[in-house]
Amino acid sequence: MSKFVTGKELESAIYDTIWDAKANLLIVSPFIKLDEYFQKLFNKHENDPKIHILLVFGKNQKDIKRSLNKRDFDFFKKFPNVSIIYTPNLHAKYYGNESQGIITSINLYDYSFINNIEFGVFSKQSILNRFSTSADNEAWNTCMDIAEANEVVFIKRPVYDQKLFGKRYVSSKILFDSTEKFYGNSLNGETGNNKLNDYPDELALGSNSEDRPEREAFNEEFLNKNNSEIQTYGYCIRTGKKIKFNPKQPMCKEAWKIWNEYGNENFKEKYCHKTGKPSYGKTSMKNPIL
Repeated sequence: MSKFVTGKELESAIYDTIWDAKANLLIVSPFIKLDEYFQKLFNKHENDPKIHILLVFGKNQKDIKRSLNKRDFDFFKKFPNVSIIYTPNLHAKYYGNESQGIITSINLYDYSFINNIEFGVFSKQSILNRFSTSADNEAWNTCMDIAEANEVVFIKRPVYDQKLFGKRYVSSKILFDSTEKFYGNSLNGETGNNKLNDYPDELALGSNSEDRPEREAFNEEFLNKNNSEIQTYGYCIRTGKKIKFNPKQPMCKEAWKIWNEYGNENFKEKYCHKTGKPSYGKTSMKNPIL
């Protein structure tokens, strides 16, 4: 169900979206400036590695700190599971978690919440409309497309100790940090090649071997026998939808959003990521290929 909101109702919807996030918190805002109240809302998630905070900001290539100042950038770097993306031509604003979202005019900027007339459309998700076409689902997917297509600034991921009956959070590891590039000098139109999908959702303790790796033999399994080109597309293991071939992310965005609420990598899925053939429960996020 969607609802037009403005004034205090809009503010409350955004505050609740940040505060009530359980697995995903997506913030898309060209300008970001946090006052003490916003910091308190985000700080609820400071010690929760299950919540992935995805922050997309933009504008001001000549002076990045006008869009996101260094103090607020450093504030977000402390969270255990966070991605920060820079989009130079961003003007849209969206706030969402796994159960609700707001398409709005308002930046995550303390001045805007205090002084400006702003409004938006608030949507709440339910089990019945998760897979249906809705404004919020389309907004979420569009924002994810934007995040995946633009430049990574900072990536930090949780490290888990895999146990027989589950996993235990150990620490977090910074996988990428281009702070100096963004806050040392202006970008001068330069953009990087690092993208969100280049990084895993989490890390396993001891996954980085200290031994020198050996060169692997050429693997013909992933070649198309008809034209000798590397396979570039696969299938969502839950819906069968044709997607980019990536065994580390073998679900379409809609299915992944639902899967990530529980994060059970052994949950039985329906299709083979490589062939699209029914797997009859023999595939999973951990083993997506028959």
